[in-house]
Amino acid sequence: MKKVLHTALAASITLALAACNNGGEKDAPTSETPATPATLDLAGSAVKGSLIGAKVQMYRASDVDFTAPLTTSPVDIQTDENGAYTGTIVNASGDAIVGALVINITADADTQMRCDAAEFCGDVPRGELIPTTEIAGLSVSTLTVAQADNSTVIEADANTLTTMATDAVLAQVAANTNLTIDTMAIDDVSALQQNASLVVGKILGVDLLGTNIYDIKIVDSTDTAAFAAAATAAGDKANITNTLTLVNASLASLIVPAGSTIGATINSYVQTVAVVSNAVVVALAQNVDVTTALAAVADAQATLDIAQTQISDQATFIQQSIALDAGNLGIEIDIVTVDIPEIAPAIEIDLGDIVGGTGGTGGTGGTGGTGG
Repeated sequence: MKKVLHTALAASITLALAACNNGGEKDAPTSETPATPATLDLAGSAVKGSLIGAKVQMYRASDVDFTAPLTTSPVDIQTDENGAYTGTIVNASGDAIVGALVINITADADTQMRCDAAEFCGDVPRGELIPTTEIAGLSVSTLTVAQADNSTVIEADANTLTTMATDAVLAQVAANTNLTIDTMAIDDVSALQQNASLVVGKILGVDLLGTNIYDIKIVDSTDTAAFAAAATAAGDKANITNTLTLVNASLASLIVPAGSTIGATINSYVQTVAVVSNAVVVALAQNVDVTTALAAVADAQATLDIAQTQISDQATFIQQSIALDAGNLGIEIDIVTVDIPEIAPAIEIDLGDIVGGTGGTGGTGGTGGTGG
């Protein structure tokens, strides 16, 4: 027994001396290798007219109040002189960055916006830059999905239509407690996007059945060459592509209330659309008649009805401006659109139009009512 104790004591002394000979370094290397950060590259544009020098932040889709922006490189992502951005999400833990993401782009104290109305945005002529004071706080967002094996840059454009659709996507998730958007498969998220597009289209009086707003290339309407290129690339969706670009542009000419700004007026319109789309989505999820549900948001619908006439008229004028500019530039362009009614019809949604995801999410829950 004594021999065992002496041997143990000798071993402990030897270890202590070895530690002293190594200088007792507190920061000696460990056997653990730091994790290699995981990254995900994104790129896109902020288009209302082009938002220049706007702040770009990225979030998990479940962070609906935008309280915890994801770490990015560079830390402060800004849109360039064309409204374009590039950035990388960085996860220091090394875990793959997967799932639904929201990109939110906000006009701050350094942002300007190109006027894309037919003639003037307030006192600013079409094609010129609207000063910061008129657009500060304007916000657009979009929603995309990252996959574990994604090795290419994810393209994610943001405009007023993707903002409306994103509100409707998140409303579907909130109304269906069985859905967890951060872990949904890409096909399931796409189903939510298509349902959101259908609802937004109904509010605007434009048939978007079978259309995913996020797949439509909406451009700055003052860039005639880009407008023509987007329509050509869209093929049989050219009429929808042209129409949604005109709707997006027309919001710059909404009547600005006294004491308000262009940016605040656009935000207010988008938020009012969200009130109506949320009522529709909840009705579908709870199997409640849509007409009955909309009666509770009649004031919001009345506000949208007033704006609808302005949007319809302005879209026509913007189309004429694009055609005139194309002629002056020698660009061949045939602007085919769908009708944007001056008075949006009553919202009616057939349950057969609701898309269910491959994972059995049922789109908006697989139940619902129809509008009357």
